[in-house]
Amino acid sequence: MIRLLWRTVRALVVLLVLGVGVYLGGPYLLDSAGRYLITQDPLVKADMVLVLSGQPFLRIPEAARIYHEGMAPRILLTNEPRPRGQEELLRLGIRYPDSQELSRHLLEALRVPRDAIVTIPERADSTRAEMQVVSRFLAGRSVRTIIIVTSKAHTTRAHKIFTAGLGPQVRVVMRPVSADPFDPGRWWQDRADSKQVLWEYQALADFWRIRFWGLIVGEATTVPPAVTVR
Repeated sequence: MIRLLWRTVRALVVLLVLGVGVYLGGPYLLDSAGRYLITQDPLVKADMVLVLSGQPFLRIPEAARIYHEGMAPRILLTNEPRPRGQEELLRLGIRYPDSQELSRHLLEALRVPRDAIVTIPERADSTRAEMQVVSRFLAGRSVRTIIIVTSKAHTTRAHKIFTAGLGPQVRVVMRPVSADPFDPGRWWQDRADSKQVLWEYQALADFWRIRFWGLIVGEATTVPPAVTVR
């Protein structure tokens, strides 16, 4: 009876200490979780700027700035699936620009020459799929360094996926969008940022699941299907 009481008291003390630690260290832990998602490399001269699909009003101006600074002679645009309902509108003869077309128009409006804009028509529904599309596009081309432009909270995952997929022959330089309002020190106080952080950690867990599976069974064996997460 005394031993059971002692174990109960010890467990309560441990829980109390953990609770106090989480309460006091919570802001630091949350801040660290937000900052981990951001990867930024010093800008270097590159063969091209790769703009990942999504949020063109944030990502495209960043890519245009890099181009005008003379850091890369070309901008590469990936392509994402058409939004639901667009196919039906096309069948009705209603033309609406998709994300890649919009990105191209924005670049031209930002004084990027048309011949400096390279597009990949193949559509990709996830960051991993984008990497595979870009890898096929780069095959046989003399591209040694690419600057990847994407949203702040997306940079760490994109860096891991592209460095793993493109291999050591292509240097990957990550450039988070400077105008992105994501705040790693306050993300839990903003609904949109909170959803983005949870989404990114879900996707990172999927990335590590695939990598772990590859280490166990070898790259030649079929990996478990990835969860489609942008």
